[in-house]
Amino acid sequence: MANQYGVLTITLVVSDGSSQAQDTFVLTVNAVNDGPTISNVVDQSTNEDTPKNSVAFTINDIDSAITCASGVSKISSNTTVLPTANITI
Repeated sequence: MANQYGVLTITLVVSDGSSQAQDTFVLTVNAVNDGPTISNVVDQSTNEDTPKNSVAFTINDIDSAITCASGVSKISSNTTVLPTANITI
């Protein structure tokens, strides 16, 4: 199962039908930070003097609960056309 971690004990047993041998060891599966994901957003357009009101996307991080308010940054490559302050999440 994906994203499982923790400490477990494994016992190996071998038998020849009349006797057996065994060994036990501890396996530690370390947690790793899986990166967050964001859905693909297709290129958008709007007419001059007409604001683009809504762009839908989804975000996910299997390691933590992220929300649009706390986990998404906003950046405009042309702040003359779209100031970063005008991007709402």
